[in-house]
Amino acid sequence: MTGVCGLKIKETKVQLRDILSKQKNAPDYKKIQALYLMKTGQVTTVIEVSELLGVHRVTVQKWFKKYRDQGIDGLLTSKKSTGRPSVVSASTLSDLKEKLTSSNSFKSYEDVYKWLQKNHGVDVNYKTIYGLLRYKLNVNLESIDSDRRIV
Repeated sequence: MTGVCGLKIKETKVQLRDILSKQKNAPDYKKIQALYLMKTGQVTTVIEVSELLGVHRVTVQKWFKKYRDQGIDGLLTSKKSTGRPSVVSASTLSDLKEKLTSSNSFKSYEDVYKWLQKNHGVDVNYKTIYGLLRYKLNVNLESIDSDRRIV
């Protein structure tokens, strides 16, 4: 019979139900639900599973292959997206933070730009410097200037 899956599921129905109840994100929940549907006999083909869960049949096939190869733990592990790497390295950021706390040498974001370019060879635009100082380091150069004027 075409499409019938010959997947041998090691876990019992009760174990799968327990694992299913512990899932916190939708993709992992669907993966365990696919195994549970197969184990309980509610579905017999990959196409039936894919239609019930609202995913493509190839996705279900990939889940089952991963389960066959790595077991339930391998099925539930997923890669974390690292995102785009920062233009300013962690060491440069720590140097900048140290420079900001040790002295009030920066009067403007342009001063920071020049310092980054001269000392670390980092060429970034104004928005990047502003975001870096304002949101990562919690520094507002205008407040530093206003503090100097008061004193």
